[in-house]
Order: sequence, then C-alpha cells, then structure tokens
Amino acid sequence: MKEQIVKKTAIAEKAVRELTQSGDLKRLADPTALQIARFFETKCLNRLQTAKLVYEASQDPKKHNLSNYSDYSEAVAAAYYAMYYVVHAYLASQYRVKLREDVRGVHAITHHLIVYYLVKTNKLAKHLYDEYVKTLQTTSAILTIEAFQEKAYTYAEKYSKTREARETFTYKTTATIEAYHAQHAITTAEEFINTIRQLMMK
Repeated sequence: MKEQIVKKTAIAEKAVRELTQSGDLKRLADPTALQIARFFETKCLNRLQTAKLVYEASQDPKKHNLSNYSDYSEAVAAAYYAMYYVVHAYLASQYRVKLREDVRGVHAITHHLIVYYLVKTNKLAKHLYDEYVKTLQTTSAILTIEAFQEKAYTYAEKYSKTREARETFTYKTTATIEAYHAQHAITTAEEFINTIRQLMMK
C-alpha cells in the first residue's frame, strides 16, 4: 500500500504542477475564495440531500405519491457530486485555489487534487490521527501520523470508487444491485463530507 501511495502521490503532484503552470488551477483572493468555498459547500449539502431524497423515493415510491419510481443511479450520482463539491469547497477555503470552469477531465483531476492536497500534505492523515487519539483517549506514542496516511489515501480511493460507480450506474448496471450501491454511496459520501468539513473548520 505504501508503494502505491508514493506512486499516486507523485502522479498527483505532477498533475497539480501542470494545472498550476497552465493556469487551469488558479489562485483566488481571500474574499473570492471564501465566497466560492461557501458556494461549493452549499452545493455539496444540497446534492447529499438530493441523494437521500431520491433514495427514499426509490425505496418507497407510494409514500411520495409516485408510481413505479426508481432512480438509484441518480442517488449515486448525487452522492458523488456531493463529494466532488466538498473537495472544491475545501480547496477554496484552505488553499485559495479553484479549477478553471471549462477544464476537461475535471473528475479525474479532482482525484489528483485530493491525493495532493489531502494525502501528500498529511492534512487528512493528521486529522484522522488526531481523531483517533481523541476517541481512544490515548497518547500519540501508540501510532504515528504516517500510519494514518494509508487511511487518508483510502479517502482518495473512496472518492475515486464513487466516481466509478456513478459512471457505471449511468451507463451499465442492473436494477437488482442499484439499491445496495446507492445506500453505500450515500454512506460513503456522508462520512467523506463530514471529515472534509471538519478539516475546513481547523
């Protein structure tokens, strides 16, 4: 796993360097950065709510005065976009950067941004480590921050897997597995979003 993290981090670092040099990842002035961060955070929370509402309506259409309604793929897509938006809220609030609007391959690029700004910097690893110490009321001698870099990397992978699930559900899936994956996507998104929002408050 460590070797994979090092390799992916190097790829992400190169991608961020190229995005910065090309002007596709641009610096923001403080007031603009905070405004954009709030905008993306609101979009994140709205998309998460949409995912939950669509999931509920798909589970029990009659309760919502719907007949033969099922759109689990939209629940997965909304959960993914909630994660996508919170990442961009985090980048604006903590690093004062934003992707140019019409950049191609924005979803794959966002994965690189997560690996670079959350895993390579150890921001997420440190946060997870601090939470671990708080929760277990123990000392920092038990585990090192490096041990939590692997956990931080799993957050980047969760984002990537949810993105892949969105693509799969959009283009190729069966109805029998949609409900399970929609519920899983929402749970994953909620955990991811809560963690990133905690980092934004630090």
